[in-house]
Amino acid sequence: MPNLIESSAFSFPKNQDRKNQDSILAPRRLDDGYLLAVADGVGSYPGGDIASKIAIEYLRKITSKEHLFNTEKVLSEIKDRIIQLSKKNESYLQAATTLTFAFINNDGLKVSHIGDCRVYIKEGERLKQLTKDHTQFQKLVDEKAFTKKYLEGTKARSILTTAISPNVEMKADSFFIPRAELPCESNIFNIYIMSDGAHHFWEKRPRFSPNTMNSISQFSNSFKRRIEKLSPIDDYSYVGLAINLT
Repeated sequence: MPNLIESSAFSFPKNQDRKNQDSILAPRRLDDGYLLAVADGVGSYPGGDIASKIAIEYLRKITSKEHLFNTEKVLSEIKDRIIQLSKKNESYLQAATTLTFAFINNDGLKVSHIGDCRVYIKEGERLKQLTKDHTQFQKLVDEKAFTKKYLEGTKARSILTTAISPNVEMKADSFFIPRAELPCESNIFNIYIMSDGAHHFWEKRPRFSPNTMNSISQFSNSFKRRIEKLSPIDDYSYVGLAINLT
């Protein structure tokens, strides 16, 4: 069983006058490892905040990693719960959410991802992004239709191509990285999950001092201060974990 060293998390609305569409799962023990997650409700439709809570509550109640590793089943069952929500209230017919979750144990790291939250891992004094955004922006860049520079400032970055939704085809990414391929320092492994309202500010300046980078709690505090100093552009959520792998 890996040893949990340090964890931190926050989730705030863009401003106090609106609901927070994000929901988070702080690291929780599951079998022989730890599970963490961030969900971002699609805010352009009613019920996004409820949909993200449904996704996180589902993960909170999972009792085995075997269940968790069946990404298709997990997303399908969350979708079914969102559909049930719309049957009770027709105003929630378009309710949808993104979801990114990770499970880490001594065997390695399992990541499942749909939408535009991101998973990063610490590699030296930098963070390495493991997930790819499911957005129109990323799709156009991958297809080499336009350059990132050309698309900067356009709405393409905020347009999702998939999500957990009754009305959109779900196309999730799921992958496993063996323990031997994970970047560790003295067996310590750091992982971070951020909603788009948070990683927007990380990408603008992807660095902190070495001391801050080496502490999950210091990273969390500094990152939160950065976002609030620069003024949030969306709800912003973050979950971080440092773990000792054997």
